Amino acid sequence: MAFNKAVLKENYPFSELIDGDVNTLIFPNLAAGNVAYNLLQGVAGFDAIGPILLGMKKPVHILQLGSTVRQIVNMVLIAVVDAQTKCCKTEEAKNGKKK
Repeated sequence: MAFNKAVLKENYPFSELIDGDVNTLIFPNLAAGNVAYNLLQGVAGFDAIGPILLGMKKPVHILQLGSTVRQIVNMVLIAVVDAQTKCCKTEEAKNGKKK
C-alpha cells in the first residue's frame, strides 16, 4: 500500500507518506520479509540493508552468506553509527550523574 499513492491517500489521508517516498518496509514475519527482500532486490535493483535485529541488550549486526562488498560496507556503517550512538548516550549518562 505504501507504494500505491492512490490507495494510500484513500485509506490513510493523514499519512505523511503521501507526499514522500518509502524507504522502510515492515513485514509480519520472516518468510514474508524474505520473499519481498529478494523480490525487490532482484526486480527493482534496490539496495537492501539487513537483517537488523532490534531490542537486544547488546548490538547485533548480521551479514548474509555471500554478501557483496557494498552490503558489508553498508552493515559496517550501521554498526559504527550504532556504536557511536550508544557511546554518546553512555557519556551523557555519566556526565549527568556527576553533576
